Amino acid sequence: MKLTNMEIFNAKKPLEELAKVKLPVPASLATLKLIKKLNEHLIPAEEVQNNLIKQYGTPSKDAPNSGQVSIQPGDENWPKFAEEFGELMAQEVEIVINQISLPATLEIEPAVLMALEKFIKV
Repeated sequence: MKLTNMEIFNAKKPLEELAKVKLPVPASLATLKLIKKLNEHLIPAEEVQNNLIKQYGTPSKDAPNSGQVSIQPGDENWPKFAEEFGELMAQEVEIVINQISLPATLEIEPAVLMALEKFIKV
């Protein structure tokens, strides 16, 4: 399955929520395996994101000596950051996954399902 880094980023929190839900053993195992596979791509992409923030951001105004750096829309370097971050998020990766079979009786928020649409079946 081809996924963009953006799809992987967007699935992170919903998958963490799904991992907290009691599921049948096969669905629980499939969820954990999917999290591990996505993390193989997510962790390096987060590292690149952090490097972009360091490169284009400015020290935190609240704690200038803390080493914390941030970037916000409207900052001088925002256009460069946004362009490179957009390129990072648009990159595609090929991942072999098995969709998670969720029980039809599972109650889950629509926002979570929307982010996981490619990864689940009911």
